[in-house]
Amino acid sequence: MSPENSASKENSQFTVEKIIVAGNRGPCGGVNMAIGTVDQVLNIVGGREDVFTNWSIVHNDPILKEFQERGLVVMDNDWSKVPDGSIVLFSAHGVPPRFRKIAEERNYLVIDTSCQLVTRVHNLVKKAEKEGKHVIYIGKKGHPETIGVMEEVQEENITLIESQTDVQCLKIGTGVDYIVYSQTTLMTSETDEIEEALRAKFPDIYIPDKLGICYATFNRQAAVKGLIDSGIDMLIVVGSQQSHNSEMLRRMGERAGINSAKLDYPKQLNLNWLANSKRVGFTSGASVLDKFLKPVINKVKTIAPNVPVVYQQQAVEERDLTFILPQESIDRLKARFS
Repeated sequence: MSPENSASKENSQFTVEKIIVAGNRGPCGGVNMAIGTVDQVLNIVGGREDVFTNWSIVHNDPILKEFQERGLVVMDNDWSKVPDGSIVLFSAHGVPPRFRKIAEERNYLVIDTSCQLVTRVHNLVKKAEKEGKHVIYIGKKGHPETIGVMEEVQEENITLIESQTDVQCLKIGTGVDYIVYSQTTLMTSETDEIEEALRAKFPDIYIPDKLGICYATFNRQAAVKGLIDSGIDMLIVVGSQQSHNSEMLRRMGERAGINSAKLDYPKQLNLNWLANSKRVGFTSGASVLDKFLKPVINKVKTIAPNVPVVYQQQAVEERDLTFILPQESIDRLKARFS
């Protein structure tokens, strides 16, 4: 079918009456800090040498593509690709201690964009070990944030839990204090369920309030709940496939019985998905700038320009948290090229 015929078919099925955009959406303070840092670094270097990052600096393909076009090299934790003395950016997800050791041994100029809320969990886990406690960590196996936290302490002093099933299999010894922390980007409803299962099985276990869930993760999930409560019948989440927090937003819609999709670019939005939908909700993950959300909304507007776009108020008032740029490292980089 030609694009023209396809558009005609889509138009005939189009029943959308309103587009509703979540109030809490898009980049968090940690992501803004990381993106701002990378932008500064690439401007200072100006293409005179490669700038490496151990992982996608944030889990957002469009912004990563922009940075790669300016000289950022994602080496996927393969340190053999990084010459001694290179410029290395640690991703916003945080890194395990062994990466810092490699950087020191090979004289890298390190610029750390780790989210300070993730770093806080690293520090809490280390503190717990020093106090003789065993950490129960709720997270996703293989996620860079989970890897970084789990490797902060001795393997025997931390246990990864991914589900309620893991809780049922968990055995806790006597004479040891246990404390629970979590990956910052998890779905709050899922961590609540795991928390309840832990309390039911181990009444004396200590679970700090909110476990470490990021304020932006919590707020964006609250906003999606607001979209669901408003009666949307389709949810579009703008976010990359590997973005865990974006996937959690999509799953919220799915769990509520609403057709839900996650995508990066307008070309990935099949307007046939909107057939028989009247109220379409839009949101974006915590790594997604508004400039990547708007073109997806505009694709819908091209076929129905008169459909109103309503921006909801924030479900949770979001304080303007300031995340500190790694200025000392940036100054060292400036001196290198002065």
